[in-house]
Amino acid sequence: MQVPLEVMLERDQLQQVIKITTNVAVVGRGQDCDIRIDDPLASRHHCRIEVVDNQVFVVDLDSRNGSWIGGQRVLRQPFSVSDVLRIGSTTLQLYGGIEQRLDSVESTQTQRLTREQQVLNTLMSTVQNLQFEERIPQLSAMVVDAAVSMCRAERAFMFILEDGKVSYSMARNFAHEIVPSPEEKFSQTLIERAVGSEVPVIVEDASADSKFSGVESISDLGLRSVIAVALRSQGEILGVLAIDHRLTGGAFGSVESEMLQSLAAISALNFVNLQQHQQLISARRRNLLLQKTSVNHAETLSAEHLSIPHFPGMIGTSAVMRELFVKIEKVIASDVPVVIDGESGTGKELVARALHFQSDNASAPFITENCGALSDTLLESELFGHVKGAFTGATHDRKGCFVEADGGTIFLDEVAEMSESMQTRLLRVLQEGEVRPIGSDEVIKVKVRVIAATHQDLLRNVKRGSFREDLYYRLKVVGLHVPSLRERNGDIPQLVEYLMQQVSDEAGREPRSFSEAALVAMQSYSWPGNIRELRNEIQRLSMLDRGEVDVKELSAAVSRAESKEGVHFDERTTLPERVKAVEIQAILQVLELESGNRTSAARTLGISRFALLRKIEKYELDIPEEK
Repeated sequence: MQVPLEVMLERDQLQQVIKITTNVAVVGRGQDCDIRIDDPLASRHHCRIEVVDNQVFVVDLDSRNGSWIGGQRVLRQPFSVSDVLRIGSTTLQLYGGIEQRLDSVESTQTQRLTREQQVLNTLMSTVQNLQFEERIPQLSAMVVDAAVSMCRAERAFMFILEDGKVSYSMARNFAHEIVPSPEEKFSQTLIERAVGSEVPVIVEDASADSKFSGVESISDLGLRSVIAVALRSQGEILGVLAIDHRLTGGAFGSVESEMLQSLAAISALNFVNLQQHQQLISARRRNLLLQKTSVNHAETLSAEHLSIPHFPGMIGTSAVMRELFVKIEKVIASDVPVVIDGESGTGKELVARALHFQSDNASAPFITENCGALSDTLLESELFGHVKGAFTGATHDRKGCFVEADGGTIFLDEVAEMSESMQTRLLRVLQEGEVRPIGSDEVIKVKVRVIAATHQDLLRNVKRGSFREDLYYRLKVVGLHVPSLRERNGDIPQLVEYLMQQVSDEAGREPRSFSEAALVAMQSYSWPGNIRELRNEIQRLSMLDRGEVDVKELSAAVSRAESKEGVHFDERTTLPERVKAVEIQAILQVLELESGNRTSAARTLGISRFALLRKIEKYELDIPEEK
């Protein structure tokens, strides 16, 4: 980048100007971010600001709470000086630099970049930025944006192929807007011809070309100028990149064909690298799982452990979690409504995010709303929108969550908390596929996948009459149960390690390890708050001290549970592991009872003092010597 960009960061009425001197800058709470924001609603790596030639984009990095511009949650969108990027309670604006950069460009000898220079700048910027992208939807969006810009097309399409069939598609227009249902907007015949051709397929005017006179898909779609080129790598066809212009015949020629070929070749290389990177990550995860399983379950290791699907943030290899993962894997490919039930804090939203972001529709909107947190009036406005003046305080029009989620997914948390009147309105939307904002006569058609969650028993509520039976069957085409920690306490050691690494990274600290006694105590506790409570405990422990976490550092409720409750085991726990856990618990209980006196404790346990000392050493129990 020739001239640095300046970004104005504001939070709590405090402003800071940050200079960006590279083409890519990561924004988030992590210590390694180029723009670090201290906002609890920001993810560690929240979004990316990237520059392609003379245009700035915001790219969301699958953040938990989203990146917002103009009231819209964005995945990849142009970022201009008039835009305000909102992350939690923090805002970012382009403060300066982009105009100066443009001015410096226009002060060249010709006062204007030639067409070739513009194309080269776009191509080079795209090449530089592609190396930072590790997700197919965002990588595809970057490529199609570059194709539109370089070739001055109306739209660009990316089709990823698997076994000769389209497994993923993405399309955007000249305004960088997502074109919904790309496969319905482009000809399958042209995709097939591009795959079978060594050179780009160029159509100067499809409406007048006799070769396409019998192809209904081309005439029906109104296609005129088209170029389609296959993405190839070492003889393998990865997909097809295409551009079109529906208003002008002969819009593209050999120059655009060569540019699209170059972009396709670069894209193919990045897709291959991305696939290899993902395969490497999967292999590392399998190896790590194998190593842990070999250590902890050497006698019960089986090949089925290696085929457990993985979803971001969802940790565990217990039977109930394996069953949940398999069910999620089956539901991902469908767009049917789903109800997720489970106690508070079990991670129901993680399941909903997995269903959306691991699907082919990952680039579409994902909108969340908590139905139990708002009154009827506010919830109706949030879900269905309102027009200005519809009620007191309605100072402007609001689209509503269903319209914002059009083409994507809406996640309705605590759906059982809805009043009867709101249940009726929701049922009407699900039946008719349309919403009417408060105070408006306009009906808006929407196509949205609904995922609902609740900690209540919906069927029991139906029998009691507090939840509509017809709405229940509309929502619960598929049901998923997220188990409590009590049902999967064998996963606690993995969860503890994962959460400790997570909170330590966020705080910029070294992660702490856990003693055997501490892990036994944590497995003995019932965790009524589930993962949420466990994470709070880990967060507190990460801030208290350094080094290994001892049982004495655990909160009172957890440490008391260890001394009062028996040890609970996952059904796959081996006999040596069970014996070890019981021995540790018994030793700690009796030593506490005998005020740390080893001789008295050994007598109570029915073993020699020497045997007790050997076990304390064997299990590495950090117990002070008796006085």
